Amino acid sequence: MRVQRLRWFTPPTAPKPAPAFFGQERALKALEAAFRHGGHGYLVGPSGLGKRKRLLAYLQGRAFPKEELVYLPLGEEAFPLLLPEGKGRALVEGVEALMAEFTPALFREKGFLYAKNLVESRYEKEAEALLEALAEEAKGHGFTLAEGEGELRLSGKGPLPPELSARLEETVLAYLDLRQRAQAEVAALRRGFAERFLLPKAESLKAQFPEAGPYLDYLLENLLRAAALEEEPALEALFPKLLVAGGTRVVHEPNPTPERLFGHLEYEAREGVLSTHLGLLRPGALALATGGVLVLEAHRVLELGSYPLLKRALATGEVEPLTPRPEVRGPRLKPAPLKAQVFLVGPPEVLALLEEDEEFLELFPFRVEFSPEIPYTEENVAYLGGFLEAEGVALTPEGVAALADEARRLAGHRDRLDARLYRLLDLAKEAVAYGSPLDRKAVERAVLAREERFGLEEELYLEELKEGVVALEVRGERVGEVNGLVVVEGPLPAGRPVRITAQAGPGREGILSIDREVGLGGQVFHKAVLTLAGYLRGTYAQVGALSATVSLVFEQSYGGLEGDSAGLAELLAVLSALAGLPLRQDLAVTGAVDQTGRVLAVGRVAEKVEGFYRVCRTLGLTGTQGVVLPKANLPHLTLKEEVVRAVEEGAFHLYAVEEVDEAVELLFGRKAYWVHERVREVLEHFQKLENGEEKA
Repeated sequence: MRVQRLRWFTPPTAPKPAPAFFGQERALKALEAAFRHGGHGYLVGPSGLGKRKRLLAYLQGRAFPKEELVYLPLGEEAFPLLLPEGKGRALVEGVEALMAEFTPALFREKGFLYAKNLVESRYEKEAEALLEALAEEAKGHGFTLAEGEGELRLSGKGPLPPELSARLEETVLAYLDLRQRAQAEVAALRRGFAERFLLPKAESLKAQFPEAGPYLDYLLENLLRAAALEEEPALEALFPKLLVAGGTRVVHEPNPTPERLFGHLEYEAREGVLSTHLGLLRPGALALATGGVLVLEAHRVLELGSYPLLKRALATGEVEPLTPRPEVRGPRLKPAPLKAQVFLVGPPEVLALLEEDEEFLELFPFRVEFSPEIPYTEENVAYLGGFLEAEGVALTPEGVAALADEARRLAGHRDRLDARLYRLLDLAKEAVAYGSPLDRKAVERAVLAREERFGLEEELYLEELKEGVVALEVRGERVGEVNGLVVVEGPLPAGRPVRITAQAGPGREGILSIDREVGLGGQVFHKAVLTLAGYLRGTYAQVGALSATVSLVFEQSYGGLEGDSAGLAELLAVLSALAGLPLRQDLAVTGAVDQTGRVLAVGRVAEKVEGFYRVCRTLGLTGTQGVVLPKANLPHLTLKEEVVRAVEEGAFHLYAVEEVDEAVELLFGRKAYWVHERVREVLEHFQKLENGEEKA
């Protein structure tokens, strides 16, 4: 069937504000289910779909609980405490106010100084009485009592009498006891005085924050002890750490190292000693997302070694900040409750690796799968324009249509749009240099510029074709030769014809692929060759066992070959070699075949058609050239305007076939039954030669 109606271009379409998940309804339903059930999930799909950005846009403005996380020191350990929004900060501010009361000015109050003077004066009088009694007794023995540098001495002539020495020792002990009792009473006085000021405030805090009761008791006791001993309290060791407060609670961590994911406790060196305190505790992404959502790149979690730790945290429901090495002095941190919903984002190959782990599927039960393509509808085209406008690209309706056409070409289907929106965004931004707001001409110039940047290899190939370095015919007829079509992979895949040749003779080896024999053919390629042999056995079964050896080769092909899209071309070359009948060289052929003779669809058909058109244009269009392709591939013909116009004007032709016989009649220029009859005659002749019934 000759194909003539090829117009497929998008009409001008005005942009329309796009929802975050337009065209990805399946993914949206899975995501909504994840939020309904509060489970962790993973977003999977090819790169360029904007999975992470779509998720963050979907979460923008969403309300999440904003509990505040406070770490409280308690002896050698520190405990986490989750409080409602605002209460964590209020607790810390209350503790600050309580500590602010503990100042030297507290003990310069008149009441305290008067009480302290009374205690000190009473003990001074008792001490003076002790010393006077000792002095009188020493005087009777001719000695005098002297005080100096914290000690008592008796001086006089001659040795100190034993009874006087014992009296001196007794007085010293009594004097020291008086001083200790005086210090204890002053300490109790200081503690009591501090307690009168601090206890009401501490009790008020305990009433507001009963969850923090043990910590507040510990704090108050340390402050009172410092007051009694006239010491500066170690405020760093007593002060709480407000680790998480405020924030949107939607966190994307692009560099999920264990430290950035779980948080860590830094340390410092003071006089050769390594120490730390809660003031040096840094929050991780899991803590910052408390009550909300944490978004992570799956491949980065694996690369940076965080995956085992993340699994453990999700399994236990706890986040344990990383602590310094053992010799660092400081509090031991207890794990905090994990209250974030975690989503991993990644391409299929990375997530497939993770899905092999049963624990992963238990911990991340919600698979949010993005389609690489979305339906081509007027609404989705308008949404595409709205998405680009939201990214800062000004467009005309013609510009939207041109970019939609490029999305259809990338998808390789007239009824689908490539969903890799950010690739289209890159193209649109490049096109802005040629005109803003964007119209069709600006987009086409950007596409052409991109093709030129990646077109050196194609340019060299066409030069070699014109010089005859590449042996290829696009006119005339040849026996056992046909132009197949392949795609050269790269940043911009390009179709290219390749000469397939076949030679046939008597033998028992059947179809022999030279490319396969030398290791250039892959598994699918080999399958196609075996399928071809199956077709021959079925079609010519009445002949009996095939007594033929047919060698097949892709000429001037030096790289690996894979796929079955050359199956139809190979079959035609084999039939031509067996029948001794020539094939048209002005037609290139693409399509797979099955054993029953049905022609099956192949990939990248538009690139293949355009590749053969470029070759024919380079070598000279004759008006008879064209491509034979599977009828099932008609929806995939997203051809460029130049090729469409050439087909419409009759300068180039496309033929869609469903059965092998249709292609046989096109390439041989004869009825299919006549060609098959000729092949049967040759196979019977080969069989007789093999059986010795005839001589060559």
